[in-house]
Amino acid sequence: MKKTLLYMMILTGWSMVFARDGDGGYAGAFLRMGIGSRAQALGDAYSAVPQGAMAGIYNPALLPHLQQRQATLSYGHRTLDRYTSYVGFAMPLTPPQSQDSRGPLKAGFSLAWLRAGVNNIDGRDLSGNPIGTFSNSEDAFYFSFALAPMSRLSIGVSAKVLYNRMPGIANDNSAVSSLGFGMDVGAYYSPFTDLSLAVVARDINSKYTWNTDKLWERGTSTTYAFPRVLRLAAAYRIPQKWLMVVAELEDSKEQNPRYHMGMEFSYQELGALQLGMDDGRPCFGLLFGTELFHRRTTLNYAYLFPDEEPGADHLFTWGFDF
Repeated sequence: MKKTLLYMMILTGWSMVFARDGDGGYAGAFLRMGIGSRAQALGDAYSAVPQGAMAGIYNPALLPHLQQRQATLSYGHRTLDRYTSYVGFAMPLTPPQSQDSRGPLKAGFSLAWLRAGVNNIDGRDLSGNPIGTFSNSEDAFYFSFALAPMSRLSIGVSAKVLYNRMPGIANDNSAVSSLGFGMDVGAYYSPFTDLSLAVVARDINSKYTWNTDKLWERGTSTTYAFPRVLRLAAAYRIPQKWLMVVAELEDSKEQNPRYHMGMEFSYQELGALQLGMDDGRPCFGLLFGTELFHRRTTLNYAYLFPDEEPGADHLFTWGFDF
């Protein structure tokens, strides 16, 4: 009985592992902590930046404005034995020239796999006796598509399959898992050159549904809904192109508003320096770009200064165009 009670505490409280202040107790926290070195170095203010395969994660409406196909790999070494990883592919879709004077309708498409996990969790029963170590992983599979009905306006949607797995915690030592589904909807508008505005509604109907048959003799079904998040974003690049400034407001009914902002200083196509503030947490990043096999490739590193965690986060991202 004591062991079963402990498992129920783990099941209901594990979402707090990836939570920050004001985030605890709500499912899907790993989708709100940011992903990718460049985005994180800019303070997680990336919803109005139409560059890179991560557009499908931050704002699917950015996809028609990509210049070419891109694939991205990212890994984040987080504090408290946590990690995040990302694999994504995105491409613009431009149909053949039509007779319409307005030109062909642009579109974009992307696929992505986002994972977050934590290892080496010290398990104990209610008497404090060790019962082994545990782990947890959460996955989100994104399928994104967007259309640009006007050259400066686009809208997009991301459908995502959500999967949460906790191995070895059932009475027979098997895994307990949950499968869910959610959506993101975004819009992008560029009123004039070098200024971008965006609005994104995240986690529409996103939720986990847990069945506790493996934990209790008479199991029940429990649903944990993700907070619906609204993001308002702006990005401006000066005409000389060496400086970009981004800012973003994140809000939901369940959580306090969060502020994200950052600056990127670029030197031609060789590299960039990023400075950001992720809701009060300083961020720093470096980007290096070069040609590899006649294709543009970039390496990006981000350092997230310690906040409430006992240490800093380090993220590495590799992107290549083809």
